[in-house]
Amino acid sequence: MRFLPGLALGLSVLAPAAHAEDAAACPAQPVILAFSDMVLADRETLPRLEARGFGAEAAYLKIRYGGLSMDAAAELAHALRDAGVREAIDLAGAIDATRDGFGALDNADPVQLNGLVSTLRAILLHGDGEKLLAAIASLPPERQVPVSGRIVPVIADRPDEEKAELAASAGRHKLFFLQAGLVASRRDANAWSAFVAGFPDTSRLSDLTRMWSWTPALVGNPALPRIPVPDAAAQATQKSLHTVWIMAARAPERDFLMTYLNQTGDIAAAEKAANAVLAEIAAGRIRQEGLLDPAWLVAYRTLRAAGHDPAVVDTTLESMSINTRRIVPPTGNVSIRDLLDRVVAIDALGPYLTGKADVLPGMPVDISAKFQAEWPLWTELSGSLKSVPLTPLGKDPVKAPIVAELLFAAGDHARLADFVLAVEPAETRLALATDFAIRLDRGCASYLHHPAEALLFAGQPIFKFDPEK
Repeated sequence: MRFLPGLALGLSVLAPAAHAEDAAACPAQPVILAFSDMVLADRETLPRLEARGFGAEAAYLKIRYGGLSMDAAAELAHALRDAGVREAIDLAGAIDATRDGFGALDNADPVQLNGLVSTLRAILLHGDGEKLLAAIASLPPERQVPVSGRIVPVIADRPDEEKAELAASAGRHKLFFLQAGLVASRRDANAWSAFVAGFPDTSRLSDLTRMWSWTPALVGNPALPRIPVPDAAAQATQKSLHTVWIMAARAPERDFLMTYLNQTGDIAAAEKAANAVLAEIAAGRIRQEGLLDPAWLVAYRTLRAAGHDPAVVDTTLESMSINTRRIVPPTGNVSIRDLLDRVVAIDALGPYLTGKADVLPGMPVDISAKFQAEWPLWTELSGSLKSVPLTPLGKDPVKAPIVAELLFAAGDHARLADFVLAVEPAETRLALATDFAIRLDRGCASYLHHPAEALLFAGQPIFKFDPEK
């Protein structure tokens, strides 16, 4: 048996070339390619350690928006992998597995796939699910779970029939943890009850249900019914918690509400924030494949309104760090609150930057005390964008990232490109180019988007080369 047999169609129908026409319709395509090309060229001017931090995302976007052949894509990705570039091993693995499936592993230990989400997906979509599961089943039990657990997220978006076929294969290989996760992630609400009714080892059902109870959130379904059935109060709590899971599964890019809930235990406020975000998604005002900014703004402001003390909300968010490709000076440890300050600032400045308002806004009431000291600089730079030469600002380590942020918010992508390409030093230039290439992709084909990414990947990119449907 080959998993997904209808998708093993050969390279002639594989992206990236098949998507070249769609990418060409993107107005920001030239800027995305300019940023990607610059990152790939200029990374080699950096010291080796710093250079390893740049290139994988740029290469992927160049492949997709530039319509590179698979041969050219492989050559580019392999060079970055061999140079030790962060995430390049997964990019190269995805390309190799798109061509050769499980054979791309070359008999290596399948445990190495644990962190390689793109490679895992490519193997499965190539049609080699059976080979992969057989290799996992040959491992000692304690080594099976980590890689098995990554399979469910990488195919969260695939049709039920494919998940059912792979779940059946997992059952034959006695990979019951994986089998349960795949069943729980199906859109068919009756799939889990049928699985429970036919599962041979009833003593394991309670643990499997507990471990995968959240998984139906990936497709918007209610949580799995707990075994034994809890009392009414516990069921109500589980339903509220699951609403936050569903929101996190639908939110674009990254989520902070789940972490906030875990740290505070404030279920009521978190549920209100989750429902507010879900309502905006349903209304089309938040795009699931778009940027995190509108979702974070809604969640944050709802939390402050719903909580007992907005200052407690802010203090909690200040304690929550985040790893992100976004440039959020000062460099170093970046908190959720730091990133939210910039989201709030851009929301306030947006009408002025886009020409919908003639007067600069007053300082928002919901920026942090730390950012209040920065606000005058943001308004000063906003007011001078069209009257002051920008190139000299590119050498100012404080002003350069702010100017780039303001140009992006203004939708002035041509000036953004000219400015970023002139920024010094090189490491700042590459960081800004990577950041805004990724953001511009989110407004175009959104190749770096994956369903439930905010819940499942915590900022880890997934490089997809899916066959055409």
